Amino acid sequence: MNQLQMPATENGAAPCPRCQRPLIDPNGLGWCRACGYCRSLDESEKTTVHAAAQQHQSLKASGPDLGAVPTWIWATLFGVAVVSAASWMFGKYLPMGPFGRALFATLQIATGIGVMFIGQFMALIRIAPEDSALTFKDAIFPFRLYSLILKRLPVTKFSLYLGAWGLAAALSAGFLIGGLGHWFTYLPGYKAPPVKKGRV
Repeated sequence: MNQLQMPATENGAAPCPRCQRPLIDPNGLGWCRACGYCRSLDESEKTTVHAAAQQHQSLKASGPDLGAVPTWIWATLFGVAVVSAASWMFGKYLPMGPFGRALFATLQIATGIGVMFIGQFMALIRIAPEDSALTFKDAIFPFRLYSLILKRLPVTKFSLYLGAWGLAAALSAGFLIGGLGHWFTYLPGYKAPPVKKGRV
């Protein structure tokens, strides 16, 4: 069989593709003493560039890898969505008078705050042995505590779940169920706003 071979130099060694000088160890390293060319290094670089180009094309074709998003993010968002959707359905389709709506929203706000506090207390118990500056006050005013929760994810993911879901419940009660203004009617001296009469 005829095989393509590089033209040999006068002493029979394969020539350098740059300067045509004989290569040292042409079947192995393929190094040229004259210009510094190295055949094995050149082939390795070409292989690396080709592999990187193929990987880039593969990632571009497949689009963003949603599977790379941590599970705790999906769980947090799913819980918030469920709580918000349920609150919207209760507020829209559950028949409630002014008192019932105000009571329902108030109880949900209290429940949401309670769930948040449970998650914050769990985080305090877990993180306090590592941070002596934490006190019970941080479970009530948890601004610094939540920064520590986020730094220790996914270990503290359950505290994050309870905090996010509880906050979603409290906010949904106020914005999606509403009716909290009814409590003002029980204040002494409260006067109901005049009812605007429509035009005849």
